Amino acid sequence: MHILHVGKYYYPYRGGMESVVRDICQGLESSGEQVEVVCSNTKLETESEILHGVKIHRLGSFGHFYGQCMNLSLLWKLPKMAKDFDVVHVHSPNPLAELAALLIPKNVPIVCTHHSDVVRQKWLLPLYGKLFHKFLSRVSKIFVPTQNHIKFSHFLPGYKEKCVELPFSINTAAFHLNSEVEKEIHELKQTYGQYALFVGRLVGYKGIDVLIEAMKEVDHQVLIVGEGPLDHILKNKVRELNLESKVHFIGRVQDRALFSALYHACHFVVLPSVSSNENFGVVQLEAMFCEKAVVTTDLESGVPVVGQKGETCLIVPPSNSGRLAMAMSMLFHNPELASSMGRKGKIRFLEKFTTQMMIEGHLHEYEQTSEVSKARTRVLKDAA
Repeated sequence: MHILHVGKYYYPYRGGMESVVRDICQGLESSGEQVEVVCSNTKLETESEILHGVKIHRLGSFGHFYGQCMNLSLLWKLPKMAKDFDVVHVHSPNPLAELAALLIPKNVPIVCTHHSDVVRQKWLLPLYGKLFHKFLSRVSKIFVPTQNHIKFSHFLPGYKEKCVELPFSINTAAFHLNSEVEKEIHELKQTYGQYALFVGRLVGYKGIDVLIEAMKEVDHQVLIVGEGPLDHILKNKVRELNLESKVHFIGRVQDRALFSALYHACHFVVLPSVSSNENFGVVQLEAMFCEKAVVTTDLESGVPVVGQKGETCLIVPPSNSGRLAMAMSMLFHNPELASSMGRKGKIRFLEKFTTQMMIEGHLHEYEQTSEVSKARTRVLKDAA
């Protein structure tokens, strides 16, 4: 099949949606499908390249407007490109892409993955909602990674008959053990002993400030991996609370062996997000594959249903540093519990979240959608 994915950005740009799009596209390409991506560039120039067999079209952009990439050429380039593909796969929310998709010829099937509702710009919902309802009416199928994405959405309950649950996955090769990773694991344990691990961008909805507050009551250490606009504010908070011996900022980790080792050497992973901007939490899959328990929050999103409460993870109310500290201390003081949760997490990953399952699920839905579209086209031609 010839499949076109439409995203905001694409690897090496870092983000949750971008990681998912990359893993789907590379998995499809490895399965023998012809895959292309159209997305926004981070500069004015339009560029094309091939990465891991996937052809990427990065359209020139002149910035952002309330989170929307301003690559306006998408409005005329996407409808023209779409004619050459068996199916177009849009990743939402992405208002400009959704508007451009409405201009695609009717005989080209469109599906979408709904990553989350618009959260930060809720005041735009009355206007954006009309566009998005038209887009959802146009698409043949709506893919969601969890049932919670339907349950807590402002839009999807009215389109349940179109929704298909297709869980996300990760590139597990990045977490395989080897001698280099084992060396890094040894050094991490020597340096930090038992530690909790946070991985993500340093932004407000990740709840890192709550995690720092919780560390006042936790007698172990936490490693914070990532970068972002709140870097200096969070580091100042750690200094103000005299927590430098407990809270360590590692920054962005590009070394693959070290990144893998950070997961394998940790006692558990913590995801203390405070809003439904955190719609899934791919780091939970990384933790589960590495047999690590997870402490996360009870958000109105997919986050609390990636794992199994009490079996693979502990779930606490968001923005509650006291409850977060209690959950973290429980796992630090009960290593058998943490290990048991980690083992169960690995089993859950293998039963529900493998790359093979994700790719086979997408291919099945693509083929069904394409066949229905072709059959509809034949009927229309015969009627004419």
